[in-house]
Amino acid sequence: MAIKIPGTAFQGVRSFGAGAPEAGFYKVSIIKVETNPNDKPGKRRLHVQFEDGFRMFEFMNLPYDDNGNLFPGLAENQVKGQLGAIRTILESLGYDAATIEGAGEISDGWFLHDQNHGRHGYVEFVPGQKGVQGSFSTIKAWMNESTYKARKDAGVTAEADAPVATSAPAISTAAPVPPAASNGVAAPSTGATLPPAPSLAQGLAN
Repeated sequence: MAIKIPGTAFQGVRSFGAGAPEAGFYKVSIIKVETNPNDKPGKRRLHVQFEDGFRMFEFMNLPYDDNGNLFPGLAENQVKGQLGAIRTILESLGYDAATIEGAGEISDGWFLHDQNHGRHGYVEFVPGQKGVQGSFSTIKAWMNESTYKARKDAGVTAEADAPVATSAPAISTAAPVPPAASNGVAAPSTGATLPPAPSLAQGLAN
């Protein structure tokens, strides 16, 4: 039988063994939010996919448990810091202040590309150093779409000398990325998730 595969099927799919992108600014999708059995309470892994199919995960710290209650023992500055990091990612995905602050609750669906109407985030990425044990690819910062475009247009270089330790090992195989949706807002890196899912019919529009 003849092989019949449309070329468009290969869009967003990397060849096996393909390495991480160079240091730079990229548009990404969050494709999975999970907790590893060995992770500490309050940690989530955000699995991120780049437009060329490269995948990695980034840790996000949560001040709230699965029931929407604050974890005991957290200082006020810790809670604000974790919420600030989460807000940065949400703003990178294009949510504005009114949508975030007016939500009954923010959940996994706000982050996931296949549940949030195809929203993308924008990141400064630094690859791990080849041959250096414990050196992983890292997302140094999340940013809004306008900042991303400004840095790309200005030819700003990503800071490849950033420390690389807390982010995830890369996964080199990938599935195609769904079509994008437009957005924009401001941002840095990793923080926390919030309680259960909102009615995604309401607060997901900018």
